[in-house]
Amino acid sequence: MYGAVWATYFQYSYDHNKCPIGIESWCTWQRASANGELRDYKHDYKALPQDVLDAINPIYVDLTRSELLERCFGRVNQNNNESYNQLIWKISPKILPSGFATVELAAHISACRFNEGYWGILQIYAAMVIKCELNIHLYLTTEDSTRVKTADHRAQETTREERMLRRQRQLDILEAYT
Repeated sequence: MYGAVWATYFQYSYDHNKCPIGIESWCTWQRASANGELRDYKHDYKALPQDVLDAINPIYVDLTRSELLERCFGRVNQNNNESYNQLIWKISPKILPSGFATVELAAHISACRFNEGYWGILQIYAAMVIKCELNIHLYLTTEDSTRVKTADHRAQETTREERMLRRQRQLDILEAYT
């Protein structure tokens, strides 16, 4: 996975050495190479300038840290960007015309909700001096705890499935030797 992440970085500097090779590759240059068509090949994008590559390099270094990549192997990963984007588009749907200010406000509210849960929304209300009754506090607290419990349950199920598969593989190996 480490190599695959770096392949996306080097792809936009016209360096295709880390891209998967063969006619099934996602890299059009590697596909052209496998088909013997490099002489006629032209990139359908411009390479990123070196200063841009230098600016995004620390992000790639961070993305390829071993402790971060290890979390992906247990299938306990969720694309948090998609989850965050979904919150934005719930507030400001793409099908409705919205100005920059509306989408920016939706992004700020979504960031609050994404990071703090509904408690962040209550803090926004407090900053705007909007008084909320106890029922709203109780409801939002319940929603937050339900969200956390659901996420924990899904993570445990995935971990449990992985343990069961690992045990089964070990039993299969033992049976093969007896």
